[in-house]
Amino acid sequence: MKLSKFDIGAEIISIITKGMYPDPKDAIREYIQNGIDAKASKMEVKVRQESIVIQDNGFGMNRDILRKAVRVGVSDKNPSKDVGFMGIGIYSAFHLCEKMSIYSRGSEDIPNLLEMDFGNMKSILDEQRNLRLEGVIDSGQLMDLQSLLENCIKLTEDGELSNEELPSKGTRVELSGIEPEFYFSLSDFEDVKFYLQNVIPLHFDRENFTYASLIEEKIDNICSEKNQKFEIVDLTLQVNSQIENLFRPYTDRDFHNQSIPLEPQFELLQNGEFFGIAWGCLNSERRKLANRELRGFIMKKQGFSIGRRENLVKFFPRGNTFFDRYSGEVIIVNDKILPNASRNDIEFTPLRNSFYNTLKEVADKYDDAGHEYQETSKAREHLFSITDKFKSLIGTYNEYETNPETLINHITKVKELNDTLTKAIKRKGFDNDSEQKANDLLTNIVGFEKTIQERVTSLIEKNKKRKKEKSESSKTEIAQKVEKINIQGESTDLNFESLLNVFEYLEFEPSEELVRIIELIDEIFVQGVASNIAEYRELLLNLKERYEQD
Repeated sequence: MKLSKFDIGAEIISIITKGMYPDPKDAIREYIQNGIDAKASKMEVKVRQESIVIQDNGFGMNRDILRKAVRVGVSDKNPSKDVGFMGIGIYSAFHLCEKMSIYSRGSEDIPNLLEMDFGNMKSILDEQRNLRLEGVIDSGQLMDLQSLLENCIKLTEDGELSNEELPSKGTRVELSGIEPEFYFSLSDFEDVKFYLQNVIPLHFDRENFTYASLIEEKIDNICSEKNQKFEIVDLTLQVNSQIENLFRPYTDRDFHNQSIPLEPQFELLQNGEFFGIAWGCLNSERRKLANRELRGFIMKKQGFSIGRRENLVKFFPRGNTFFDRYSGEVIIVNDKILPNASRNDIEFTPLRNSFYNTLKEVADKYDDAGHEYQETSKAREHLFSITDKFKSLIGTYNEYETNPETLINHITKVKELNDTLTKAIKRKGFDNDSEQKANDLLTNIVGFEKTIQERVTSLIEKNKKRKKEKSESSKTEIAQKVEKINIQGESTDLNFESLLNVFEYLEFEPSEELVRIIELIDEIFVQGVASNIAEYRELLLNLKERYEQD
């Protein structure tokens, strides 16, 4: 069957671009992507009310390459090396602006200009659409795509453009006549910034992220060993008068209390073939990341994001339990793994299933590491709590006490700590260092119990023989021994104000109905048992500790 140019209607350009680039920021991404494919190391994006300019210092395009760039669905780019290879991206600003001008200077060092009159294209399509709706014309009278592009695209001849129009090698894309509804979203600096931080292969922020240098250098070294390239570009964003150098979005403040996250865990994605590297930092608190936008892992191909973070949670055996406590990336560098056209998943290839099976194995390792940290940190917190209570007992103990009942009460409390710590040690939840400290603490608890018991025995014998004997160990000596164990942690005095606070701390997210039930239980039962605010807070703390121990 023979086809002609009339079999491809001009409306196809509007349909394709609207479907592939629904967000006006997607167009900016596409032109940045083209610059990175041109091996640019520095790029600038400037957003003004009437225009957007994207400029790079890549190898540029001569007139022949600019001519080929206007082709639809045809590209000379290598899909295994370049991110953009669909032959559509150059039209991504079709709905965003009235006119696009591409100034480029390639190896011949001659600047050229490619102009696309998107406004005229849209006017022609709108007019045809209206005439068709009115029944004035039929499908046979609609303009074809080739004619539409020929009427609305201009390309300068070599030497026609002066050197002053583009003094240095590279490419400058100018989008003018920005549609007002699109400018509204593009004028939000923080919104555009966050979008670009998540989709562009930027440097890590060495000033605000503790592990920036470590992660960047580690990935670069692994890629070099595997003969792969880790793409990174310097990007400056300016929206009206606000300007900033952009970095990947990770900072220490995205974790709770701005505390430093745990050192990144690196995992190679390989199964007979090397796919890439994953890195992830776990929150140092046993909680989800404070920044919801950065919870979990995001998949990237040569630095450009594929899909959303929540898309990868299905590969983690424990779901969101530990996934939301990490922030990290799955970086694909394998030439045969390609993103699909909409950049929300990878294309179906023979390696796709192998890659995803490998990703499941890596995700399992991150889940295991998250679970292990949770258990050891809970055990350390429990150990610190026991230590705190033991120090308090030592502080309230009077070694010259003469009332046996008071001493027996002390012995009872010390025995409770002994039993609690013994059970904790048997559960094997401590790391090696904490386990040693726990055993040292247990030795001191046993010694303190013996000291009080000897005091009781001494009083009994004194009553019988009226003779005073000195205990083996003094209160001061025991306190000094416990202090030397140097068990560090956070104070358990969390001062919960309500039962609902306990639920929030434990990261439950109750519905409005359940919140009301919790408040009623708190008011009738928990507060009803407590005789004062101190006792009430102690009950809430005990509930939290009992839940974590179980």
